[in-house]
Amino acid sequence: MIFGRSPRTWKIRWPPAPQHHLAGADAVCKQNVSVPTRSEAANPRSSLRGFNPLLLWKRPTFTAATVFLLILSGPPRLRIREAEASLRGDVDWVVLLHIVVWAFAGLWVLCQIGMRFHAKRPLLRIRWPQILGFAMICGLAVSITVSDAPALTAFKVYQMLVSMLFTQIFLERFGIRPTLKLLLWGSTLLCIAIAVCAFLAPDMVWTASDFNPEPSRLFGELIAQTGIVSVFAMILLLTSVRKIWRALPLSLFSLFLVLLGLSLMRTAYVAILIFFLLILLKRPNIKPLLRFTYLLCGFVFLLGVYHRLPNVSEYRDPQTISTLSDRTGLWHYLADVTFRQSPWFGLGYYSASRVYAPEYNPGLGTAHSMFLEVLAGGGIISFVPFLVLCIGLSIYAARLLLSAKDRFSFAVSTLFIATLLFGAMADEIDSGPFAMGFWCAVAILPRLYESYWRRASRSPESSTSDFLTLAGHSEQALSSQ
Repeated sequence: MIFGRSPRTWKIRWPPAPQHHLAGADAVCKQNVSVPTRSEAANPRSSLRGFNPLLLWKRPTFTAATVFLLILSGPPRLRIREAEASLRGDVDWVVLLHIVVWAFAGLWVLCQIGMRFHAKRPLLRIRWPQILGFAMICGLAVSITVSDAPALTAFKVYQMLVSMLFTQIFLERFGIRPTLKLLLWGSTLLCIAIAVCAFLAPDMVWTASDFNPEPSRLFGELIAQTGIVSVFAMILLLTSVRKIWRALPLSLFSLFLVLLGLSLMRTAYVAILIFFLLILLKRPNIKPLLRFTYLLCGFVFLLGVYHRLPNVSEYRDPQTISTLSDRTGLWHYLADVTFRQSPWFGLGYYSASRVYAPEYNPGLGTAHSMFLEVLAGGGIISFVPFLVLCIGLSIYAARLLLSAKDRFSFAVSTLFIATLLFGAMADEIDSGPFAMGFWCAVAILPRLYESYWRRASRSPESSTSDFLTLAGHSEQALSSQ
């Protein structure tokens, strides 16, 4: 059923006829729905407040979708640059591109807040994750005063603030489905860009592996980290596409799988392994995904029986697993420096790791962990709210995986688990595909959790006629606008 036909109309979708076992968002037709009053019918959005937010969505505008994809891309760095250039404040055309893109994103956020203020609506529907996020960002902003590169720290803190606000406003305005869809297409476009550069501009994406000094690892450093975007794309593709056996989904999955294999990123291998294990253990109500997983597991089993599976140890040194490629020593060193020099306010977000990490190991260069990046950059006042945020959202994701079986809950929960794995080992939360994935999960998980447990607490008695009556009232109100 569709309310109206214009691009700005709200749409209501509901699943097929009730089955023997319904859970999560797929059980919405089994819930009580109150018939709207005449005043509610005149205001369609107020009459839809009792509905599951998963079912309310609006087509994103061209500007909003463009900004989403631009900040999801980073934008890419596109050139090799000295590590000290950012600390010195050197500006080139790529830096100017970043400034323009993020200024435009900040302007979009301000315009949305301004329109809400002018319409006398709530500026933001803030929940506890956003409060903790604001607290962490405020702590990082304080670290600008002690940073060795204050301009760099200020810009990175600004990027983090815009990323959090943008994902929150985008979700409130357009809904969960378009947010995940754009996240999928953004990751897909980055994977295609990496695949194209692998042939046309190999220096941008290929690097040396542990045992081969020649370019033999498709890391994608100047575009996006291949392992991260390929895992994100695979999770979102398999959980969102219903007809996975068609040519386009199968082609895209094959591309993502090849890129994942060539990335030689062990964290990405663990993340996608956990994803498929959760499918086998939890068996979500996504029949195409279950069938595809069974077939894929059978194919991998046959490859293992006939000794055709590639051996990662031929490219990555297995002895580095115990030290996580010397990350454990780096983390201990950065934590020791932070607690000795500035334990409460840190040493400047993003700049601290680029100053002190090379002192321990010049080959590492950064903190290689979002947790250590926040601790070294913003100190205890930033690290504590960030740690509480991650723990709280992990509890939400775990409870949704244990209780809900719907498509959205499984997709967002597994996506958040993947972001935790990547964030613990590799990336930052200010910009790029990983940051957008993280902040999207921060915005979506509380809504899914509250929606699921609100429906679970209601009595299962419902009436389809009430639902259709509400639909008729709302359609009449929207068509009169």
